[in-house]
Amino acid sequence: MNRAVFGIFVAALLPLVAAQNCWEQHNMPPGTWDYNAWLCISGSNHGWIYSIGPSGHPSAGRMFKVELYQFTYSSPYPATLYCYEQFTDIDGGKGGSETLNSVPGGTLNSVPQGPLPSWHYLQQVTLNAGQSTPDSSAWVIAGCPPVKNLNQQGGSPPQVQIQVNWNGWPGANKRNAAISALDYTSVGIPFVGYLDSHIDAQWGRTISALKTKRARR
Repeated sequence: MNRAVFGIFVAALLPLVAAQNCWEQHNMPPGTWDYNAWLCISGSNHGWIYSIGPSGHPSAGRMFKVELYQFTYSSPYPATLYCYEQFTDIDGGKGGSETLNSVPGGTLNSVPQGPLPSWHYLQQVTLNAGQSTPDSSAWVIAGCPPVKNLNQQGGSPPQVQIQVNWNGWPGANKRNAAISALDYTSVGIPFVGYLDSHIDAQWGRTISALKTKRARR
């Protein structure tokens, strides 16, 4: 096969490889400030966007999941979104007492359970067509990625285009904003602050506070 034919063959495959369902995970490229994706709900599958706060932003390095919880394709086209933040439970699920045998897929009783990533509910918001989360909203104050109900389209299932813009609305440049928390990109794993009384909406239970005892160092 010559290069020209091979190039045409590869080009024909790219749309198949790049195709992504609206009910799946969409990854916002690291370091980018603006991104959008078409999200939908199919059965128990809810489309969502994975976004990491870019360097220079107050939420730098924090990992978020913006999930479409509900969408109605009729005016005013409301979309309800949930915001989750990902943490690493450094000491294991029960203060380091769990083992590989006590979690799904575990095999060895004697091997301590390693760090477990987990999603913790932060906020929810309902946006009609064209609406976005202002800087004064509880969503943004919690550190969640500023979002906008950008476009809508019918179909089975209907879809809503959600925009993530870390500069937010009305669009102030936060690239050089004063960082009120540690820039997590410099340490890799986010330290966990105080999250008492937050409710894990996905599992319907209260999640205990995950506290970093840095003072003991």
